[in-house]
Amino acid sequence: MAAPAPSGRAIAWAVPVLAEAAALGRSVVFAWWLGPEELGRAMLLALTVRLVEMASDAGADRLILQARDGGSARLAAELHAASLLRGMVGATALFGLAPLMSWAFADGPGATSYALLALVPILRGAVNLDFRRSERAFRYGPMAVVEGGATFAMAGSLLPAAAVFGDHRAMLAALVAQAAGYLALSHAVAARRYRLRLARVALLRLWRFGAPLILNAMLLFVTFYADRLIVARAYDWATLALYGVTLQLALLPAQIVGRAAASLVLPRLREALRHATLARDWQPILASHAMLGVGFAVSFALVAPGAIALVYGAALRPDPAFALVSGMAAGFRVLRTPFSQLAVATGRTGDPARANLVRGLALMPAAACAAMGLPLVAIAAAAAAGEAGATLRAWLLARPTLTHPIARGAYA
Repeated sequence: MAAPAPSGRAIAWAVPVLAEAAALGRSVVFAWWLGPEELGRAMLLALTVRLVEMASDAGADRLILQARDGGSARLAAELHAASLLRGMVGATALFGLAPLMSWAFADGPGATSYALLALVPILRGAVNLDFRRSERAFRYGPMAVVEGGATFAMAGSLLPAAAVFGDHRAMLAALVAQAAGYLALSHAVAARRYRLRLARVALLRLWRFGAPLILNAMLLFVTFYADRLIVARAYDWATLALYGVTLQLALLPAQIVGRAAASLVLPRLREALRHATLARDWQPILASHAMLGVGFAVSFALVAPGAIALVYGAALRPDPAFALVSGMAAGFRVLRTPFSQLAVATGRTGDPARANLVRGLALMPAAACAAMGLPLVAIAAAAAAGEAGATLRAWLLARPTLTHPIARGAYA
């Protein structure tokens, strides 16, 4: 069975590490240059555009990796058209949300800032997806150029944007720079000419594959971002910055592992199902993720308070209990990653949403804790309990596949 070369695995890990490190660097620059309150407002802009992206992501890039005809020029053209439609829908949604978000957070970003975020989905909707095709053969060079280059474009814009705007609008400039870099580089590395083919059958196929992923993405937003909106409403902007920075760092490994798994684990599971080797390949995959999850949870609890204070300033230092439960939440999410990839590989794209529904339920006690003015650790504890429940649910949903590994329904 084909497998990525060591250099390919290194690239697949290095790119998400670079992306997450750049996101952390962005918050560090804004924390020192703009201050905690403006950092909180900037985070709200990033949360808003992320909500729209997640709510419209039908998984075109994952369909290329998973489908039997994922390497065909015809499917690529059909997915390009679908991506353009997604971009237009996302831009329209951001225009509609702009006055609502400005009204909901009266002392936050203005409606114009939210509306200008529409540039991000428009730019990303016109990307050439050919670089994803290379990952079917475990070749990650084109992906590294596109995603890594876009990350450098964002990083390079930070100081100029902070100097020019001097407030949360610097986040808008950084997000647009990243999307523009992603678009330009995707066309620069493409081996195939960019083509569009709008086909009703293809859109329905993508919808059948991606609708459960959209539902899962919305649940992920609830679990990953909505608690920050609760904090933004219940506390002040500086408290949101503290909560956001701590959770961003805590969930850093889950973000990295999830992105690397889409490039490394998903193709491997697809091949394991095709060649009936899932029983052999699954245990080392699960064991490695379990060790990563436990290792990070312990490390974060021990290191995070001092490290965050050193890097971001004493005002953003979390207390030890908050750090501990945040690390536990991240550890459970890392452990859930291979189950999510297995669900996609078998075409059971609704399973991640079913698991994350348990995590979404934790939003209710989190909101109650915020309404009562309890410390941030109470909100984080609700998140950790939800992550544990979602991971248990993911394991229960995967048991039939693991017990009787068949390839039926494995290809969209």
